[in-house]
Order: sequence, then C-alpha cells, then structure tokens
Amino acid sequence: MQKIENDFLQSAYEELPRLLGQLNRNPGSKSFGSFDRAFWHYRTNDVSSCRYQEAVYTLALLYCSDFEGNRYYRDEKILVWIRASLLFTTRLQQRNGSFDEWYIHEGSYVGTAFLTAALSQTMLILKKNGVTIPEEPELRKCIHAAAIFLLKNTEKTVLNQVSGAIFAVAAVGEILENNDIKKDADVLLDAFLTEQRNEGWWSEYGGPDIGYLSLTVSYLYKYKCLTQSKKVDEPIERAKHFVESFIHVDATAGGEYMSRNTEYIIPSGDLPYLGAVKPAHLDDRYLCYILYNWIEAGLDTAPQPIPRREASEYFEESAIMRIYKEPFFLAANGMKGGVFRLYVRGGVYYDCGIEITQSHQVFTTGILDNSNSVSYKNNTLHVSGYAKVIKEPLLDTKTALLFKAWQYVFGRFRIFQKILKIFLRKQMVSYAGQGTIPFTRTVEYTETQVTITDVIQTHVPSHDILFGVKAAYTAVPSSKYAPCPEISNATLIPHIEKKHERGIFTLTRTFLLQ
Repeated sequence: MQKIENDFLQSAYEELPRLLGQLNRNPGSKSFGSFDRAFWHYRTNDVSSCRYQEAVYTLALLYCSDFEGNRYYRDEKILVWIRASLLFTTRLQQRNGSFDEWYIHEGSYVGTAFLTAALSQTMLILKKNGVTIPEEPELRKCIHAAAIFLLKNTEKTVLNQVSGAIFAVAAVGEILENNDIKKDADVLLDAFLTEQRNEGWWSEYGGPDIGYLSLTVSYLYKYKCLTQSKKVDEPIERAKHFVESFIHVDATAGGEYMSRNTEYIIPSGDLPYLGAVKPAHLDDRYLCYILYNWIEAGLDTAPQPIPRREASEYFEESAIMRIYKEPFFLAANGMKGGVFRLYVRGGVYYDCGIEITQSHQVFTTGILDNSNSVSYKNNTLHVSGYAKVIKEPLLDTKTALLFKAWQYVFGRFRIFQKILKIFLRKQMVSYAGQGTIPFTRTVEYTETQVTITDVIQTHVPSHDILFGVKAAYTAVPSSKYAPCPEISNATLIPHIEKKHERGIFTLTRTFLLQ
C-alpha cells in the first residue's frame, strides 16, 4: 500500500479493507448496502444498527477526494456501494422519522442525529462534486423526516448527541433549501450553548469526558463550516482549552478519571491532533461510526503538535485537580472518588478507585457521584463518599426473549421508548443511590512526591481490597480500547503502607518525583 504523507489520512486509509469488510457487497442480497456485519453476515442481530450506516460518508469522502495514493477516487464500484448503502439506510427508517441503533423500535435520538448528519454530508459532497444519484428523492424525504423527529425530541443527559442533532438539522435545511429548518437549527444551537460549563465542557452523565467533548467540537466545527456562524467560535475555544488540558504525555486523553472513561481525540479543524487512539485501535462498530473524522481532518490539515501547558490548577465545576510540570503529569477527579492517573519519566500509574469484596459483592470507590464531598487547597484534593456495588448486568437468554417481545408489541409507541431509555440508562450506566461503605481519599502533591491516602471503613481483610488497577464499569461503547500496552514494565511502583485496625483500613501510596 502506498505511503500517504498526511498521518490523518494514512491512519484512516490503512483501515479501509476492514471497513469494506463490514459492508454487504452482494448485489442480490436483501441487505445489500448494510454495514452491520453481525446482521447480514453472522446473522446474530435481528436489526441492522443504523449507526453502522454512517460509514457511507467515509466512502463518499474517498470517492470524491483526489489525494495522492487514493485508489478509491472515482472508482465505479465505490459509487455502486455508496448508492446501495444509502438506499438500504432509507429502508431502516421508522414511520416517525427515527432509526434504531441497538434494538427494535428503539427510536434512537443519537442514532437518528448522527446518521442524519452522515447522510446529509454524503449528499452535500456528492452534489459539490457533480455526482447525481437516482436515490436522491428518497434520501430527501428520509432526512426531512429525520430532522422533524430531532426537532420534536431532545436529550438532556448526554449532550454530545445534541451537537450532532444541531449540525444534522442545519445540514438538512441546507440540502432542502428550507429556511425554517435552518432557523430551527440555530434555535437549537442557542439553547445548547447555554448548557456549556464555564470550564468549557458539556455534561456527559453528570461530568466532563474528553473523547465525547472532542466529538462535540467536531460537530460544532462542521456547523461553523456549513453556516459560517461566529456563535460557536468562543465556545469551541473554551472546549478546546479543556481538552488540551487533559492530553497526556502518551497522547491518550482523559480516561477513567473522566465521566465516560474515553481516551481518544476525535480530530477536526479545531482539534488537529493525532491521539494515541488511532483508527487501527477502534473496534469494527466505531470504525464505521467515526472513521471519516480522520479523513476530514487530513483533507484540511496535517496533525499539529499537541500543546503542553505547565500548570498547577483545580477545575472547580468538575472537581478535577490537574498538575503538569516536567517530568510528570497528575490528574484526579473528586467526583469520581479521587480516581487519578500519574505519569513520571516515562512510567504511568492508573488508579480507578479502591475495589472491595464483601458478602459476595464487589464495591468500588471510583464511581462518578456528584454527592461526594470534595475540597481542594494547597495542591491537596480531599474526597469523601460511599463505595458503590459494581453493576455489570449481562444479557441472558430469558431476559433477551422478554425484552424483544416487549419491544415488538409496545416499543413502537414513543412514550414507551422514552421510559425504556431512562430505565436502561439507570441499569447500565448510572450508579444512583448511596453505598454502604464510607471512604475518604486525599491526593497530595509536593515538589518531591505525590501521596495518596485512602481510608476505608470496613471489616474486610486487606487481601479482599484491590487498588492500582485500570478498570471502568459503566457501559460506554467507545471506551476500553488499548492504545498503549498496560503492562507491568511501564507501571510506576509506589511505596505502600497498609494499616488495618478497629474496622478501618488505611492505605498510603507515595510516589517519588525525584
């Protein structure tokens, strides 16, 4: 394969055979054009997930972009597959304009938003390059219905999804030359911008997350390019500053001390950075979802050096302590029980809280909980709260049958779709309610050392207490990639002291910086 000079383009281009392997390229098949291999090939899914179809925009970019080494440019088969994918996608749409991502009659807001954005971008780039397709009338009806659905519904918990909806609606308005829809997108944008925190982030299940914030920036950047709006300039700059604050020395970003544990950076014109999580690290699902971002970025610019801002600071809204002074970086989140990551001279230490085994259950202190008591003073973060039981609900056959039967009968009604979404989020993602094991953690920094002190009020033997692990138990599809080897020879070794008396376990870890 020819070497492409731009690393954004090269990293994406290398994954094209894997992406095309997700696509049903059999013209005689009923599912010709589906990118959901589990649906059309393995036949283990009963719905073709709508979000896989976002990959059609990746093909459209390749078909229309004449960069050196791009053998897919103006290739006839690529256009056939683009048309098949677009036509198949229109058949996935529900009567109310929505699409299903995970299960039948889901009425997915995020799936509809992000897919509509990808469909609209595909139509725009084909038109810009003088490519007309006979499926356009069906596509126009499809994206119009999707835009109406997005305008009738909203999302309050996972705000990156709203940024996608804003761009999608604006793009639909542009394609249909509908000024009313364009104005509706602008109204959505105004409301969305009021939700940005002063620190630059939008809430993701109650806190900031770097990967999803970079995705939000990418959609706002697309909106800016489409509409020439100046409204997003300052919000993007604030978000960019926050993202840059948490890009580590190994080019991962955020991770387990953020709300949703992601470690990637979605590149865009406003975040032109090549992070450690590259397209090769993505699973097949997210390769279909977001690969085009690397191609878009590569067509705009080459990767820029990641800025490094030395500072000792505390982000009060998110309760995150950040200290970066060569040769080390430390970040700890009070709202996640003091979960932290530390880099010193090429070594790294991951800590995702204390895990406690008690009465055949496992508890963790590393859960995002905005009821934690957090204070920060003189480079010392102090946290107190309660350990939560680790929830890891897996789908068994009986539950799957009952769930699918319920959805088949009642799922078509929007009120039940919304109730189910709330229920599933509480079961799979959030950890509401108070735990039973009190804990405190102190994270203290001096010029010569970092000291972590944990106090757990429990009678559990010390061998049932685990610490210093990289683990996350919330259900976040785009987390848990392995961009860097998490192996022992790269792990920092602290000095450890343990004390267990009168039902109180105290653990002190000291990391020397010199």
